[in-house]
Amino acid sequence: MVLAAGTLWGTIGLFATILNKLGMEPFPLAFYRLLFASLLLIPVMIVQGRGMSLFRISKKGLLSCFLVGLVSQGIYNLCYMTAIEQGGMATASVLLYTAPVFVAIMSRIFFKEPLGRNVILAIIINICGCILTVTGGNFSGISLSVLGVVMGILSGFTYGTLPVLSRLGADNEDPYTSAFYGLAFGTAALFFMVRPWRPEVTGITDPRMVLALIGFGIIPSALAYIIYFGGLSKIKETSIVPILASVETVAASFIGYIAFHETLGPAKILGIAMVFGSIVIMNLKKAQTDH
Repeated sequence: MVLAAGTLWGTIGLFATILNKLGMEPFPLAFYRLLFASLLLIPVMIVQGRGMSLFRISKKGLLSCFLVGLVSQGIYNLCYMTAIEQGGMATASVLLYTAPVFVAIMSRIFFKEPLGRNVILAIIINICGCILTVTGGNFSGISLSVLGVVMGILSGFTYGTLPVLSRLGADNEDPYTSAFYGLAFGTAALFFMVRPWRPEVTGITDPRMVLALIGFGIIPSALAYIIYFGGLSKIKETSIVPILASVETVAASFIGYIAFHETLGPAKILGIAMVFGSIVIMNLKKAQTDH
């Protein structure tokens, strides 16, 4: 299920490109994505046939969703968008994929998960694979802006907190409930960070924006997080999660190839193979542990 969620996250670039061409800037885009996702989830949860029970959440689950919304959604988006602004997309993307390292360290500290050789090998292969998939082996766009690098590393760290903070209680709730409250708190956090009421912030100025935002709110947002939380509750080792979710980079590359006619050169193909190879290594480790 985490693989499926990662695949849906791979469509983020498609929707972001469409909305960017319609005049939507990155920071407002991040806010409207979470806003539309949380609003669209409300009627979906109501018609599930369980009344308002899906909106009930434990105190532990609520705290977990609050932290997910604040750190893994709000602060993450702020850091990542700033990294892109300061250092460029290539630098931000490369540094974002340090996330598995942070997840492994946090999993060791908070959940006492072992860091075996297979885990370390899979993380190294996965990071290298993601970098090759994103850059295609062309590192000419890498910038060493101090603020860009710092924000890029922070985006990797905050992105990596998602499975860790979810373990505090959100993965024990219904996936619909966890997704809704995580997105709602993320919307609230970005509301105060972006301050969309300011006149200089891009608003929704085109009916086509509404349609694109609805798709953005459903596919790589509401639906992806429902599936993600459903899968997270079935995975014992937190360090495995970002490796599985990294299929997002593979999906994004294929979408770029199909929708925008981007090239799939040898370096990208090698990167895709390495991402899948890291997933196989993690699954082999899991199979050995289960036996």
